[in-house]
Amino acid sequence: MKSELKTHVLQKLADAYSTHELKAKPEYQRGTVWKTGQRQGLIDSLLRGYQIPLFFVHVEERQNAFTDGVEKTAWIVDGQQRMAAIVGYLNNEFSLPDPDRSKPGSTLPAGSKERPGWTGLKFAELTPEDRTRLLETVLHVIEMSADSPNEVRDLFIRLQAGTPLTAQEKRDAWPGEFTNFVIKHAGKPGHPQSNPKRFFSLFPKSKGLSVDDGVHYVDGLAESRKFFAGLAMTIMVRERTGVDFVDVKGTVINDFYMENLELRDDDPAAMRVVSVLDLAASLPEFERFREGRALSFQWAFHLALLVDALAEGDFTPGWRQGVVDAFLDFKKAVAEAQLHYRQTKEMQPHYTRFGRLLSGSGSDTADIIRSRHAFLLSEVHPKLKLTPRDPHRLYDSLEREVIWNRDRGLCQNPECARPDRKVSFKEANIHHITEHTSGGPTTLKNGILVCVECHGNRAKMKMLRPIFEAHIERIYSPEPIGSAVNQRSDFSDEGTPNGNGKRLEVLIDWGALDVDRKPEVITCPKASEVVVRFVEALIVTFGKSIEDQLLELPVLRYPLSRDPNAFLNPSTGETYRTAKVGETGLYICLQSSTDEKQRRLSDLIGRLTLPDGSNFPDGSIEVLVQPAE
Repeated sequence: MKSELKTHVLQKLADAYSTHELKAKPEYQRGTVWKTGQRQGLIDSLLRGYQIPLFFVHVEERQNAFTDGVEKTAWIVDGQQRMAAIVGYLNNEFSLPDPDRSKPGSTLPAGSKERPGWTGLKFAELTPEDRTRLLETVLHVIEMSADSPNEVRDLFIRLQAGTPLTAQEKRDAWPGEFTNFVIKHAGKPGHPQSNPKRFFSLFPKSKGLSVDDGVHYVDGLAESRKFFAGLAMTIMVRERTGVDFVDVKGTVINDFYMENLELRDDDPAAMRVVSVLDLAASLPEFERFREGRALSFQWAFHLALLVDALAEGDFTPGWRQGVVDAFLDFKKAVAEAQLHYRQTKEMQPHYTRFGRLLSGSGSDTADIIRSRHAFLLSEVHPKLKLTPRDPHRLYDSLEREVIWNRDRGLCQNPECARPDRKVSFKEANIHHITEHTSGGPTTLKNGILVCVECHGNRAKMKMLRPIFEAHIERIYSPEPIGSAVNQRSDFSDEGTPNGNGKRLEVLIDWGALDVDRKPEVITCPKASEVVVRFVEALIVTFGKSIEDQLLELPVLRYPLSRDPNAFLNPSTGETYRTAKVGETGLYICLQSSTDEKQRRLSDLIGRLTLPDGSNFPDGSIEVLVQPAE
């Protein structure tokens, strides 16, 4: 077989492929089709002037039996997906990526990324200069001629059958300073810059592929580098943008590598990462993490971010003393909850809010990581002996994170003008309910989440103090919500004191609803009172979003109403008896049997959505009918 390296401009190859003068042979197609992100990445690389891999083309000669002339056919052996992506872009089939249009958390914040002139554009939308530059890009092609088709097949197999590399092993070969940063601190045997931090001694070496064939080098620390790349990215994004979590998916990590090709040693974000590794490894009793089962990468991820938040806080150095104990106690509780679930199928908070979120679909997304970490903080924070350097300081980063998660990222001013009252972690303002100028302590129970606009209205903040205090009381009170309300005489269950010998119960797993509150069982002598207390709990906890839905969806037979006389018996024209739902100003019609209440409430839960638009998770709320005691 003979081969020759040639160059062709991109437009010539694309035209040949489009007119089938450069053909794709079915036997050289591996059955895979590039996803949009892969196609976008190729075009972006071409526009940046990067060299892409060679194209291999087999020029097959055949004698025409009629004319006796020699005919040539060009078959593309390697590079079909690349060529299809190029032609697809020239035909305006897709746009180039735009971080501003991506799903929150699925890529890096737009402000942290370079925005070239072609961002988000199709080919027809490029500037004339960029269109010309792309079309005139020089591509390298190996043109081959062979005496036997088997020679070409052999080449194809050799091209496609190289040692399979993981995504991280491929990243290790990329140029750029972030690559060296990861290799240096997480380790790569034989690499001149490798100097792994003590923190990585927590993990066993990977047991996967181990190859050194002179072309590829794969080692047992590849998984450590993959983990560290995601951790470093998360901490660096926190430092640069204030965003708490991003996805740690491979595509997002790839983007971060490319955006940090020129990372400096004195970059504050990089220095913060190194500091966290050193602080974690210097914790008293750090060696206890080696005892028993090795710490998984996901657990280590949360440990490092806990240390990061503590280090960013303004505490006296004594905080280091209790971290290992508190973290291992939490880890033990999660293990016990996981075992309890396997044995009984009963889901406890440590299982639903952390254990089961460690794996499965979405476990590497910002939302799930944030949910896990919020629960860990709510459990670990009270066990840490934190002493502020200045008792009248502003809330530190750890306390802000705890309060932001506790208040579900919502401004607690009920009259907030923002849509759905949402406050991002980056812009979270923690207001002292009793102002620190009046001696109010900087504690979780004296802090409440508000947006920057509301926080600037000091007079309004003072007026809202009773509402804020009631919010804190509901969260930290040992009594269930509504336990002291609705003790009225207007609850009836078709005239029987206990619903014909039956008792209604509503079981709420607040943790599964991302609310930092222990599971609650609402039960009363009368089923109607259970319904009212349950509806009140939903409105008090989730606010206007749930209230608006309950004014439209039937709770039992009718939606809620602001008019106590709105519920009419269609047969008699008389009003049904109603009950007031706490202090919400809303009324509910309770006319139904206990069994019907159970059925209708279960149906309602299946139709309601949480403030973020998601459905109530399966098993988060259960409505049961039990024998009356």
